[in-house]
Amino acid sequence: MGVNRTALIQVLGAVAYGELKAYEGAKEQARTASTDDERRVWKTQAAEELRHHRGFVKRLEALGADPERAMRPYRRALDSYHSDEPHDDIAAAIWDYLGEGVADDLLGWLRLVVDEETAEFIETVAADEVNHEARAAAGIRGRLHTPADHREAMLATMRMVGRMLASGAPDPRPFLAFVRLGRTPELLGALVGGQIRRLQSIGLRPLGVGVAA
Repeated sequence: MGVNRTALIQVLGAVAYGELKAYEGAKEQARTASTDDERRVWKTQAAEELRHHRGFVKRLEALGADPERAMRPYRRALDSYHSDEPHDDIAAAIWDYLGEGVADDLLGWLRLVVDEETAEFIETVAADEVNHEARAAAGIRGRLHTPADHREAMLATMRMVGRMLASGAPDPRPFLAFVRLGRTPELLGALVGGQIRRLQSIGLRPLGVGVAA
């Protein structure tokens, strides 16, 4: 394959568990939805996230890996991050939007460094995620009406990034697999560029508070 097999298995384990958490989150959103239309949207998204999770599990099995073992090192960090998600509407929407965005950016980079079959599956995942992101961004824009709303959104962004970093701090070693897989500058560029683009998409200045020009 021309890639570090061990690092690939570890990264796919992180992605597979991330998709499982995304499925659980969408399923909960469907359960608590206030309208039938909203419930249908979240049920559809939950089904897509479950398909993604199962697909990455199959890729791990195709590599001769134990999916549960591959996911295990990332459970604590991802569970910790998701357990601390806020409950007020704007902050919760920001966390979901940007958290999913990080996952999408990781997949965009991963597509560059994996084997052809895994890359083809990632393409199908990315197609779903485009729609997820568009809906999430539209929902947030619909909530940001005043300067106070924009300040709350930026504060939620900063808390979300801080919490994401803190979640992996107790044991960052599993995340070094992303570096070992290669093309690290492109990975960092994708993560930073993706967050800036998403903030601009919802009308925020990436380096300040307020509506983007």
